[in-house]
Amino acid sequence: MSPRRLASVAALVSLVSGGAGIIAPATLASLVGLTLDPTGQGLARLACASYLGYAALNWFARGVTDGTAWRAISGANAVAWAFGAGVSVLAFVSGIGDARLLAVVAIQIVFALLWSAAALERPAVVSRAGAAR
Repeated sequence: MSPRRLASVAALVSLVSGGAGIIAPATLASLVGLTLDPTGQGLARLACASYLGYAALNWFARGVTDGTAWRAISGANAVAWAFGAGVSVLAFVSGIGDARLLAVVAIQIVFALLWSAAALERPAVVSRAGAAR
């Protein structure tokens, strides 16, 4: 997957999930078998705010032509998605949520792997004209 497409897809997924979690955290959580009290809803909104930040970062990064910048963006995304997957797995094995939570884990792992692959690619050398060499 091209870096531009990966950034676009990740931005869309982050925007949808982050926006839904800000607007209706209890409803979003119920989709994976979680029940949130008011404190949990507040913490979910806080987490979803970071997803909106990732959405903005990835949307604005779609046009980045500097290979080193792409590596940094990719590495940070890989870490975020991998930790998200870890937290989701921990919740599941702790008995929080149900089997539907594993779909979220799968999405998080796929994005962590895609971003990791993008981070491990050798950065392109970019000329002043913006063409990679």
